[in-house]
Amino acid sequence: MGAAPRIAEHRSGANFFSMKNLNLSAVLLAATAAAGLLAAGLLASCKTPPQPPEPDKPYVSLKYVSAEAGDTAAVNLGFVLDVNNPAPFNAGFTVKKWTAVINGIETPVDLLSPDGKSADNYAFTVGPGTVQVPGITEVSGAAEAPGIAEAALVPPITSVPLSVKLNIPALAAKGIPLNENFTFDLTIDLAYSPISGAPEIIQAGAAAVFPLVQEPVFSITAIAILKAELINTRFRVTMKIDNPNYFPVDLSFFSYELYGNGLLWADGTERSVLTVPARASISANLFLIMNFINMKRDLLDQIIKLEDVNYRFAGNVMTSTGIDYLPRFKTEFDLGGYSKVYEN
Repeated sequence: MGAAPRIAEHRSGANFFSMKNLNLSAVLLAATAAAGLLAAGLLASCKTPPQPPEPDKPYVSLKYVSAEAGDTAAVNLGFVLDVNNPAPFNAGFTVKKWTAVINGIETPVDLLSPDGKSADNYAFTVGPGTVQVPGITEVSGAAEAPGIAEAALVPPITSVPLSVKLNIPALAAKGIPLNENFTFDLTIDLAYSPISGAPEIIQAGAAAVFPLVQEPVFSITAIAILKAELINTRFRVTMKIDNPNYFPVDLSFFSYELYGNGLLWADGTERSVLTVPARASISANLFLIMNFINMKRDLLDQIIKLEDVNYRFAGNVMTSTGIDYLPRFKTEFDLGGYSKVYEN
C-alpha cells in the first residue's frame, strides 16, 4: 500500500517534461515559418515589378467602295482603309508598300493618298480609345464614366480614303487581258509601332470587280447618192457599228461631217436611238445634203461620174451603257479612205 504514491509522482513528472518538449517544438516551428515568410518577402521585394499588359493590336481593314470614269480610257477606283486603335494612346501608321493584281497579273499601279499625291510613306495617326456609354454621347478618355457600370472602352475608327487610277489602253498594251470583268486585287502593308519592340507590319487587302466598258467601233461600208438636183444632192453613208462589250449599248445624238478630197461636202445629225446587242454589230444609215454652190468643178465631176473619192467621215455620238460607273459617254469617230460613190 505504501508504494502506490511514488508511482503516481513518477508519472506526473513525465507528463511535465513532455509538455515542455511540445512547447519547445511549437516555438521552433513558429520561428521557422516566420523566417520563411521573411525570406519570401525579401525575395519578392527583389523581383522586377510586373509590366502592364500590352494593349490589343490595332485592327485594319481595306474596303473597295466605288469605280468612277468619264470615258472608257481611265477608271478611278476608290478604297477606304479603316483602322481601329484599342490602345489608350495615339498610334501612328505609315503606308510602306502595296501590290496590285489585275486579272491575275501583278501590275505596278499608282496608289494615291487623300491629298491626291502618292501614298508611298503616307503617315497618319489614330487617336486612343473612347468611352462609350449606352444612351449617352461618346466620352473621351480611357476611364469608365463614373457611376455608369455599362461604360466600355471602344476603339475609334479612322477612315483613310485611297484611290487608284487605271489607264485601260496602257494596261492592254502591257498584256492585261480585257475580260468581261476587271478584277483588281489590292494589298497594302502598314507599319505600326507598338509600345515595345520593333515596328510591325499589318496587312490589309480588298478586291474590286467591275465590268469593262469599251467604245463601239465604226467603219464605212458605202457612200451613195440618193438624189441629185441642180443645187443639192442627198447622200447616204452606211456605217458598220461593232459593239465589243458584253452588254448592249444604245447610240443616240449622232453629229457628223463628210469630207471629199479634203473639202467639206455636207454635215448632219441623227437623234434616233440605235441599239447594238452585246458582242454584235449592226448597219446604220446616216443621211446628208450636199450643196454644190461652193464646190470645185473637178470634185463635182468626180461625183457625177461616180468615181472613187478620198473621203473623211468624222463626228461623235452619245453612247449609253447602263453601267453604274460609266452610264453615258461621248464617242468620237474619224474615218477616212477611198470609196466609190454609188447611185441609189
